[in-house]
Amino acid sequence: MKKSAALLLGLVLVAGCKSLTSITPSPIIDTELRPRVLQQKITANALAFETLQWRGQAVLDHRGKRQKISITTRLKQYEGIWINGSVIVPFARVFITPNQLQAYEKINRQYAQMDFRSLKKLLGVAIDYSILENLLTAKPVDARAFKRAKLSFAENSYVFSLRKRGLKLQFVFDAEFRLTEQRLGEGDSTIIVLYKSYKKIDGQWVPEELIATLFGEKGSSTLTLSSKQTHLNRQVNMPFAIPKGYKPIIVQ
Repeated sequence: MKKSAALLLGLVLVAGCKSLTSITPSPIIDTELRPRVLQQKITANALAFETLQWRGQAVLDHRGKRQKISITTRLKQYEGIWINGSVIVPFARVFITPNQLQAYEKINRQYAQMDFRSLKKLLGVAIDYSILENLLTAKPVDARAFKRAKLSFAENSYVFSLRKRGLKLQFVFDAEFRLTEQRLGEGDSTIIVLYKSYKKIDGQWVPEELIATLFGEKGSSTLTLSSKQTHLNRQVNMPFAIPKGYKPIIVQ
């Protein structure tokens, strides 16, 4: 269960996106843009959606061990994130709502439930539902902080940085106003998410591949997500019920 729990919680940090087509080389950034104008362009370019679906692969590197599974991810904006994991046959399911995270795995017939306060204790970084949803959809994890962040330029990228109440935030965008990296740090823990490729669907950029790394006191864990199929604004179902007879566990 430890491997499954680690993978399930890794999946919480991010959700998947489509396979390995590299981002087309971007034009040169405009260093003459004022920060407020640039932020408006970035906000206007952000993904607008009601539902998202991904089907692909997750690879978790955790304490020197690698685990690979197939995943299906469904997202209803502001409502829930549903993840189904399988290796030949389905073996685990995760359901995240604005109030809590729930998961169960079939091999050992066990389940876990936790609120976001418990998740912060586990990860070392404050995470809530909106942060997870923004990580999934390549948006700044904190929209208000993004508006107050200081602009700089590096390697043909727009870089916005901010520190607030112990949090360290950084958002990096390319010349087409797509998020290519964001960092969320608190205390001794940092989450870095790299958006490696995008696909254009219905005129919008949808992330295809991302790499999320959690650096903490006990080392680092990296989750790579890539998708073979991506669908935007289709009807989705997110069935979830903890099976009868499953035993509760405490994830540590």
